[in-house]
Amino acid sequence: MNGKPQRHDETLSGDTLARLVTARWVLLAIEALMVLGLGQVVDARLPLATLLLLLALHGALNLAAWRQQHAGRTSAPAEALAYLLADGAAIAALVYYTGGYANPFISLLLVPLILCAVTLPARHAWAMTLWVALLYSLLARYYQPLAMAVSEQAAIDLHLAGMWLNFMLTAALVAAFVTRLASALRRREADLARAREHALRDEQLFALGMQAAAAAHDLATPMSSLRVALKELARDYAGDDELAPAIAVMTAQAERMKAVLDRLATAAGGARAGGTPERALDDWLAEIFDHWGLMRPGARASLRLDGARPGPRVREDPILISVLSTLLNNAADVSPDDLTLSAAWDAEILRLAVLDRGPGLGGTGGKEGGWGVGLVLAQAALERLDGTLALDPQPGGGLAATVTIPLAALETE
Repeated sequence: MNGKPQRHDETLSGDTLARLVTARWVLLAIEALMVLGLGQVVDARLPLATLLLLLALHGALNLAAWRQQHAGRTSAPAEALAYLLADGAAIAALVYYTGGYANPFISLLLVPLILCAVTLPARHAWAMTLWVALLYSLLARYYQPLAMAVSEQAAIDLHLAGMWLNFMLTAALVAAFVTRLASALRRREADLARAREHALRDEQLFALGMQAAAAAHDLATPMSSLRVALKELARDYAGDDELAPAIAVMTAQAERMKAVLDRLATAAGGARAGGTPERALDDWLAEIFDHWGLMRPGARASLRLDGARPGPRVREDPILISVLSTLLNNAADVSPDDLTLSAAWDAEILRLAVLDRGPGLGGTGGKEGGWGVGLVLAQAALERLDGTLALDPQPGGGLAATVTIPLAALETE
């Protein structure tokens, strides 16, 4: 063994095979036009039986390629090259019997070469170049002129007319094929650019997630100490009308912060264990809303549920909890006195809308363009649930942040 890795050719995509087959059908139509045109326009002795047999063989070859492509089978570049080599041989044979290298349609030999150059690896294109060069040389060496009962000037005129027609047909074929191929390449580049953008964003989200996990771990101990201290203060000042209410608020906030830290730990553990708790959707949404209210006691918010009761059972997905908290906090920042969380669902889709009466996307109270870091992260997180986030102005002022998620993404596995 020489130690070199074995090289394997990649298979051609179905779209590429379809374009090749279509281009070769058009090429076959041009060949038939050449034969029939010479037979009808020029008074020449043509071996029609031989020409029709060559056309039939070329058509059968392309029919086999079409069946392979239609059946969804893949094709290696070497196999596609074999078809294109056969195309070149068929064109050369037809040209040989219709005037040899003096036939203006001899430039059709360039079509298989162009198709090979734009679809196959460079080594195949060079092999095709050598093949068509050999065919052209053989046609020049074994020239068989076409006997026509026309004057010399008429023969020149017919030759020039044939060159014009061949140029127009070949140019149209090449332009159509290359244009479609270029469009496919542009789409592929756009897909690759989006994939790179998503990969970069995922790296940033991963870094933020690592920082959040580290912060949650570091806060666990001081949070426990704070809760113990608040319980002692609540016991010591239970009868104090001034301090007791403030201590109660701080205790509730500390419990909420502990719940957030516990949720982060549960999410990490659930990702490792492969499961998260499940709840009825309406109860879960009501609990999320109530817990958020403990964090923002000054906000006047209402919850509106519109769906079958009890709701479908879903996972307590931390992604949706985080997204709703972000949207509710943003709305409370600009509209603390008029805020609504609306939830509606059917058998397939869950729609959540956070409605406020703030300045909207163009107001001075929001982020530039309406999209801050929190909303960007929320949108990226929702994509993991096949969900979407839309920001739309409300009639009469304010903003509607609408989340749409397929319920299948929240169902238990």
